[in-house]
Amino acid sequence: MPPSTLGDRLDQRRHRRFVGRAAERSRLTTAFADADSPVAVVHVYGPGGIGKSALLDEAARLAVAAGRGVARIDGRDVEPAPASFAAAAHAALDALGDGPRVLLVDTFEPIQALDGWLRRRFVPSLRATDLIVVAGRVRPAAEWRADYADAVLLLPLRNFVRADAEAFLEARGLAPEARGPVLAFTHGHPLALALAAEHARQPGAAAFDPSHAPDLLADLLARFVEAVPSPAHRAALEAASVVRSLTVPLLAALLEATDPGPDPDALFAWLRDLAFVASDADGVSLHDVVRETVEADLGWRDGARHARLQARARQFFADALQAAPTPGARHLVLADFLHLYRHHPVAGPLLARLRSAWADAEIDAAVPLAEGEVPTLRALAATHLGDAEADRVAGWLDRRPEAAEVYHTRSGGVAGFLLTLPLEDLDPGARSADAVTAAVWEAVSSRLREGETALLFRCWVDAEAGQGVSAVQALVFARTVERYLTESGLAASVLLTTEADLWGAVLGLAGLSRWPDAEAPDGPAAFGKDWRATPPHAWLDALASRAPSEPPPPPAREAVVVLSEEAFTEAVRDALRAYAQPHQLAASPLLRARLVRERGGDPVEALRALIDEAAAELARGGREQRYFRALDRTYLHPEPTQADAAEALDLPFSTFRRHLGRGIDHVVSVLWRAEVGG
Repeated sequence: MPPSTLGDRLDQRRHRRFVGRAAERSRLTTAFADADSPVAVVHVYGPGGIGKSALLDEAARLAVAAGRGVARIDGRDVEPAPASFAAAAHAALDALGDGPRVLLVDTFEPIQALDGWLRRRFVPSLRATDLIVVAGRVRPAAEWRADYADAVLLLPLRNFVRADAEAFLEARGLAPEARGPVLAFTHGHPLALALAAEHARQPGAAAFDPSHAPDLLADLLARFVEAVPSPAHRAALEAASVVRSLTVPLLAALLEATDPGPDPDALFAWLRDLAFVASDADGVSLHDVVRETVEADLGWRDGARHARLQARARQFFADALQAAPTPGARHLVLADFLHLYRHHPVAGPLLARLRSAWADAEIDAAVPLAEGEVPTLRALAATHLGDAEADRVAGWLDRRPEAAEVYHTRSGGVAGFLLTLPLEDLDPGARSADAVTAAVWEAVSSRLREGETALLFRCWVDAEAGQGVSAVQALVFARTVERYLTESGLAASVLLTTEADLWGAVLGLAGLSRWPDAEAPDGPAAFGKDWRATPPHAWLDALASRAPSEPPPPPAREAVVVLSEEAFTEAVRDALRAYAQPHQLAASPLLRARLVRERGGDPVEALRALIDEAAAELARGGREQRYFRALDRTYLHPEPTQADAAEALDLPFSTFRRHLGRGIDHVVSVLWRAEVGG
């Protein structure tokens, strides 16, 4: 039936664009339509912009479909007095006549003072067949459940899951290739999705970047953050946006002496009561979207203040790391410290992958090697490192079982292990029998003095990822930091890895350098540090002073390299494969190619920009857009596998591969022409 009024037409449009909330809609349908349902009161609650009003729109449609009349009032239009609310509600309900009715109360927070009266007086006065739905930012008082038991239905709203967020953006006409940055920034928050999508859809808009969208940020902030009481409260909110979790001592350390207003305890109490702030044993933390929005706005509006907050946070966590009394406490502080580096061009992508790995992992803390586990660990090493290395590692496991730390899954299986050897304490014959360990000993032995220790992190393996990014790898790296800080008389340490290209930049960021003289022929790469030159406390100070957004110092300028067309083509293909992990581009020969060197600035970012521009030519042109989509899903914003990319694009795999090949050829051709000046 066509709409009879403009309001009807708008309602139909809102319904067509409504996505997600399947569980909530199902429970509302049951409450409205099931004669045996005990529900009389529904509380919908969640932070600003989470979609409460949109769900009430859908609730109205569901109630009408169930044969109920619908009345609706808004807390912003009613005085916070019982008589005013009762008059508005009864006027709306009485207009419906006989039959079962639903009263929808939107934006309840301005009249939150009526909550007790609503529970004790108003709801009991309604007809037995009536039902009331209240939507607001505040979680209902416990007395609702105590007084009404199963007659109350609580519907807390959370961010959209990924699939619903994708559907939301699709309903708003945002192209698939433009969704990745929007999804990453918004964390599935409906209002943030809507505003970011609108920004990204503007004519001529570049790829979504929150730091380049001040109008969007202001709009989000206006909705997320009610007018703050004072500049000090704004400063406290900004401080909370920089860190993962906030305590009173941390807030005191972050605030500037010139910040006027209440003391840190009062400001902390104010933060804790905000609707978009969660409290737990670790302190208070902002909702993900609010944190990202407030911090991005601060960085755009007052970059110097943002940098000062970052520096104070780094120093606070560096001090806390040294003072932490237990391994568990050190792990928590390390997580807080690493959070500051989530936007770092090298560490950021790795931290994102680590979070993904942790989300899929259920791993217990390390325990000593158990009897009978050596064959299992040898098999893991053989799978990922080869038989020769596995035999050498197994020899150490037999001789020095106490040197192994084993990680298990919650089901009891081996998830991985770390083997750490005190070099000066090893049997000389055994040390010489292992060419890899012998090479490290040869490099460090002449540097050791009486009473000094040298640690060799001889081998570490994750059962699934080998020495790639994984939950075990995160635990291993955290354990190495713990050993740096606690090992008595530590003079030097060496970490071995077969994945030098993956970890080189990250280890360099942490102050470890490549030690070629400690590497055996065909053995793993060695990354070492002389702790006498930089004691652990000074090392932490250096990390604390390095800005999280600051990339590692660039290497000395090298001469332009001249590549053949064949070598250039292969280098471009390799660069595409490494595009989403910028640290892997550090070894690309293209960084010394003419087109990159003439671009200026950071060479890795220059290369990525050149790839972006070449790919964007495809996005602008008719049938060639399909080649861009294949490139985007494979390299620029990659799916886990090419098969997943083909499925996401709804293409047969052979067709997808053909489109991808055309896209790669285009990028190679554009970059080659730029290199040779054609």
